[in-house]
Amino acid sequence: MSGRAIQVAAVLAVAVAGALLWQRVAVDEEGIADSVSADLDSFAAQTTWGEPDLSGVWKSEARGARPGQDTFDLATLERLYTAEARARIQALSAGDDPTLRCAPPAFPRAVMLGRPIQIFQKPGFAFVLTEAYPSVRSIPTTGRPHTDAQYLYPTYMGDSTAHWDGDTLVVNVISFNGEAWLAGAADRPMASSTGVWPTSPAMHVVERWRRVDADTLEYQATVEDPNMLAAPWETPTVTFKRRMVDRIEEALCRPEDGTETYLERLGALLQHMNGESQSPV
Repeated sequence: MSGRAIQVAAVLAVAVAGALLWQRVAVDEEGIADSVSADLDSFAAQTTWGEPDLSGVWKSEARGARPGQDTFDLATLERLYTAEARARIQALSAGDDPTLRCAPPAFPRAVMLGRPIQIFQKPGFAFVLTEAYPSVRSIPTTGRPHTDAQYLYPTYMGDSTAHWDGDTLVVNVISFNGEAWLAGAADRPMASSTGVWPTSPAMHVVERWRRVDADTLEYQATVEDPNMLAAPWETPTVTFKRRMVDRIEEALCRPEDGTETYLERLGALLQHMNGESQSPV
């Protein structure tokens, strides 16, 4: 790892640690997560510094596509790939899915997994942690510009900056590395689908995060990629429900496991940690 990457990673680790200290989460005797900065009885709950409070552990249902069953509008996405992009798709196979190498799936694909995420907030920042393929997103929420060009380098998760539009956090994401996929190898909305969903470094994502009520969070994204797509692709709105736990879990991803085995093992871990009779979907 380069010295600059180590420095950036260290700064991010300090920022996340600060978020954890700022927004401590206690669990009462019944195991109900109780945020010190949230009024869980009000959909208009705010942080102590006056921003809408999105904090907590959240989980959506898994989404994907098979012929005749498409819960993420991937058929539309597939039709948007340009002729040049289709040529690249033909040169790839389902085995090229970067998650098979344990690379973290970028948002919006990350929400398709149906695995918990955790959000922390501190003044001027939101941090989004993923349970599957563990990753951390540090998102400035003041509308400030993206990272200065001399320090900006492409990553799987991109570079985020955000502003508040009423009760909605609007996140603008650029600087992707062009290696992430928008869906998985098993996602094939049509009989002719190849299960290949590439992106380019030109990808630009705009996300909208909104807390609807005490236990509900909504997510929607618009994806632009002029090198791959003929027009923007808008995802359906995804509903997250609050999980009554104080933190997400983690499971080491090993490339030799493969994606399905890894997610099954992660589900088994969650079942054990939560004392559930059935692993969450």
